[in-house]
Amino acid sequence: MMSSLREKAHEIVDRISERKLAEIIDFLEYLKIKEEVEATNEILNDKKMVESIQKGLIQSKNNELVDLENIREDV
Repeated sequence: MMSSLREKAHEIVDRISERKLAEIIDFLEYLKIKEEVEATNEILNDKKMVESIQKGLIQSKNNELVDLENIREDV
């Protein structure tokens, strides 16, 4: 079920001329990228998260990761 905001957005888009749709799409893509950058920055500003990622990368490089199937077999 769509939220009322999404429904309103769909109604507005349905009434916009074809030539203006390209501008809408450009703006929506800008907003999507902006949201992704904000999420990335949030992760990069979380010291514990960055340390965990770095630790995982080192473990991967050293072949210290455990296969998910092996974990399932042990349970």
